Amino acid sequence: MKDKIVVTGYGVKAPKSANIVQFTHHLKKGTCCLDVVTNLLPNGDAMIIGRIEEGLEEYESDTRFKRFPRVTLLGMAAGMEAVKHAKLSHLSDLKVGLFVGVSVGAIGDNIFGGSIIEINNGNLRNVPVTFSHFANYHSITSAIGHYLGIKGITKTITTGCTSSLEAIQDAIVYLKSGMIDAAVVGGSDSVLNEIAAYGFAKTKSITINQGLDDGAVPFSEKSKGFAISEGAGFLILEREADALKRNVKIIGEIEQVVSNNDGVFLYSIDKTGTQMIHALKEVTNGRKPDYVNSQALGWKVNDRIEELASKELFDHCVPYSSIKSMIGNPYGATGVLQVISSFISITQGFIPPTIRTQKDGFEAMNIVTEPLYQEVNEVAITNHGHGGNNACAYVKRYNYSG
Repeated sequence: MKDKIVVTGYGVKAPKSANIVQFTHHLKKGTCCLDVVTNLLPNGDAMIIGRIEEGLEEYESDTRFKRFPRVTLLGMAAGMEAVKHAKLSHLSDLKVGLFVGVSVGAIGDNIFGGSIIEINNGNLRNVPVTFSHFANYHSITSAIGHYLGIKGITKTITTGCTSSLEAIQDAIVYLKSGMIDAAVVGGSDSVLNEIAAYGFAKTKSITINQGLDDGAVPFSEKSKGFAISEGAGFLILEREADALKRNVKIIGEIEQVVSNNDGVFLYSIDKTGTQMIHALKEVTNGRKPDYVNSQALGWKVNDRIEELASKELFDHCVPYSSIKSMIGNPYGATGVLQVISSFISITQGFIPPTIRTQKDGFEAMNIVTEPLYQEVNEVAITNHGHGGNNACAYVKRYNYSG
């Protein structure tokens, strides 16, 4: 029998959530973890963000990590929580692979300390020695690996908002091939700065001068864009037989991840959603999941693709939800946080709500807007974003295969 790939641990850093316990609480309550700020855009314009306010104190006070960018610290913290949850130890002695999804990395982090300005003034001495390391995304991954004690296969996946979901896809391939016996896999991103704010404002994809009633609201015709957010999430993946030998609790099963690309011009967007629908159709394989944990984030061009998929594949009968209404869009970490939230809903019996939406313009869809307590056994997950990549996953309640 084909070996199942199971989850034995997870860890989270998300807006207003320093750990899994807090993350679970907010999912169950439908808590808005977003804020409105006026210090990132010109002229005091307002935008909506999701920031992490606690949970990094022990790292920030440790002189070993004083030059580390925030994205790395988030990954270290979430990764360690996952490792402890899975009761893994002596990682350097095991065939463990590390797979990290990163989309925007340390761009704009204060470790760069005005480097561009200094270079333009011809003063190279003021450029931080860390620049070349953390401008290289794989240095972020290797720093996380060093902290966790992983010396085996180490990969960085950077495919936009699908990065961490595609990191899971790669980890599954390595596990099924036998090249590794366990995978520490996830994603981390943090860009709450002027560079990101100006850049995404230019593309008209983020909220500007909208409040939390209207802005960054998934499945809402009124929303003018998404909320820039930061976060990190990590999973421990193992083959079922290995997890059973360790006598560790199995949280659930990841059946499949499918990814593809829209194949359109760099500055274009495929509004038909054809490739994303193909990926979702492949992972669902004719089944109707208990709900779809969707990419919808308040940017209409993305949310309309979710609507097209809902109609074509499920005739709007399957419930849809988006945790982005609570935590915003943490870029490369978004997929793994969707996976973790799906397993929380499976183990604790509820569908997390899409809060703040009135479903205006999306009335035909079956959108869950309040916490819905019921048995959840199977969840489909959708991701798509900049760069044209799409990724969909299918996760399930664990049942012993005998």
